[in-house]
Amino acid sequence: MTGLRTFAPTVLVAALGTTFGSALVIAPGIVTQAMAAAGLDDLAPVRAILSVVGWLFLGIALYVGAIVTANTCATIIAGQTRMIALQRLIGATGATLRARTTRTGLVVGAVGGAVGTVVGTGLSACFVAVLRSTGFLPDTTYTLVPWELVLPLVAVVLATWGAFAVGSRRVLTVTPLQALSSTVEPSHADVRSGRARTVWAVLLMTVGALLMVLGLVLSPATPAAVLPAALGGFVSFAGVAIGATIVMPPVLQLIGRIGSRDPVVLLAGRNAMRAPGRSSRATIGLVIGVTLLVTFAVALGIMQHVVETQMAAMGDGSLPADAVQAQRDFFVQLNAVVSVIVGFSAVIAAVGVVNALALGVLQRRRELGLLRVLGLTGAQVRRMIVTEAVQMVVAAVVTGLVLGTLYGWVGGQTMLGSLGTVVTPVLPPLTVAVVVVGALVLAVVATVAPVRRAMRVSPTEALAVD
Repeated sequence: MTGLRTFAPTVLVAALGTTFGSALVIAPGIVTQAMAAAGLDDLAPVRAILSVVGWLFLGIALYVGAIVTANTCATIIAGQTRMIALQRLIGATGATLRARTTRTGLVVGAVGGAVGTVVGTGLSACFVAVLRSTGFLPDTTYTLVPWELVLPLVAVVLATWGAFAVGSRRVLTVTPLQALSSTVEPSHADVRSGRARTVWAVLLMTVGALLMVLGLVLSPATPAAVLPAALGGFVSFAGVAIGATIVMPPVLQLIGRIGSRDPVVLLAGRNAMRAPGRSSRATIGLVIGVTLLVTFAVALGIMQHVVETQMAAMGDGSLPADAVQAQRDFFVQLNAVVSVIVGFSAVIAAVGVVNALALGVLQRRRELGLLRVLGLTGAQVRRMIVTEAVQMVVAAVVTGLVLGTLYGWVGGQTMLGSLGTVVTPVLPPLTVAVVVVGALVLAVVATVAPVRRAMRVSPTEALAVD
């Protein structure tokens, strides 16, 4: 259960996080050294600002990676419930098994972090070489291995270790009696009965909402109102992530009703509700990714709209057309840069979705074999799995769009409320299109290969799988 190969998907997540972190740590030094070579002075504030921004986005990536890792770990452990129960049956304690899994988290974090550091440094070196050859960067010496490079590595190792500690909690609840059961997921009632999780989720969402309201109330007086609002957004979304098994099932149930007259579609929807823990783990990562992208897109869209409105109010074409176009180009470039940086966190979330969906299919070979014995054809089973994945992805996208629009509007209003206007949310159509199309492609890609592998096994062999 605790072998490194078993947790290979989490190694990839750790490697991606460290690659991103390494690039963000190296970038401020490259920028300041290039500016110094161009003859600019007093670069310490520039480097400090870039470092703070870099660590902000790295913190977001670590947060996403930790949730994805914890969910992937929980999914793997859920699929090995019988094996854990057998080990309990022959004398192993839950604490011993969990400690072994948690130690594996340190190894996973170290391996993924080492790989990510090497890859991030290598990509930064290639990036610098290309920009120097094109003349975009001055021909000078750049520091590609600063001492700060160790910080993302340590952060990723600790985040992975903590995520394994959280994701392996279910080991403590497995009893030796479960060695006789083929059930790998708790029922909907069992999931909802977790009072501690429910209390924490409601508490965090309530505190976060109050902080965002405080930011909105203070916004007419000072732009600093964005600080409590941003903290409130983080806290409330932590509540959504913790309470995923409470938040996501109603959305999944609503989406599952679409096209439910088709028996295959109906079965797919009920499968998602039958195992809310598995469905929530598969969707919450995508909810995070979509929320991040939409939040920044909406906030930047609001800022652009307000600036353009104020420029137009200056009146009678007094501003040159070049200035107006330059302002638009600036926001396009800013949106592109932020989308790329935030998009890396979305990629980590997408990896988590692929892991959860693929593992979920492979762990249900017995169930799929039973459906084929009962009369479903291979094509119907494949369509059921893909439909189930699409339903979960649509639920995640809808939830992410709603949360992202809300957080983006709160951020824009608290930053610009001191101007004396109430802003309206601006949701860029291109962002919505990219999110929807990307999510649907992700659902299909994540399930095709695992379903194909599961369908190669005959129904009788699948029923014999432990």
